[in-house]
Amino acid sequence: MKTELKRQIIHILVGALYALIAYFLPKEQFFILLLAIFGTGSFLSYIQMKTNYFFFLQNLISTVERTREKHIPGRAALSFTLGILISSIVFYQFEKIILIGAIITLTFGDGFSAIIGNWIGKHKIFGNKTFEGTIGGIIAATIVLTFFFPIEIALPAAIFAMLAEYIPINDNYVIPIVSGLVLGFLI
Repeated sequence: MKTELKRQIIHILVGALYALIAYFLPKEQFFILLLAIFGTGSFLSYIQMKTNYFFFLQNLISTVERTREKHIPGRAALSFTLGILISSIVFYQFEKIILIGAIITLTFGDGFSAIIGNWIGKHKIFGNKTFEGTIGGIIAATIVLTFFFPIEIALPAAIFAMLAEYIPINDNYVIPIVSGLVLGFLI
């Protein structure tokens, strides 16, 4: 299995787990859990970077990290969790379903846009991002969002979020914020 495909499968599985936990836990407990996961992950990353103490984790991490991320062990996972943590702060005052929608859009839209873009993407739009990947991300996010929102709300949230992926800021931060804002506006 190619590195990027493994990476995106982990992205989707972990994101689905975060969405499921957010669905069942009260907002306060979910926030505390995210903070604990991010803090623990940051600490372990720092220890690994300085000592290489967690050699067994290094093998796992090295099979899914991109070359430009290897200087900070677990950088992608930390960034993903931080994006959801920031979203939980931004959307704290809203109904919990807005945060769940933001997590879903990040999880499935971003994950499938990368998988489809790498698999069949031929028309590059910006950097490594392809037209096919963007459309695939929109479709995937819309499908999953329709379990929680009507199509007339799910589709625009997915479209704007996947277009926001082109903003030159880490997409783990931009996608959930944009999708949550659209969801909040349309509900």
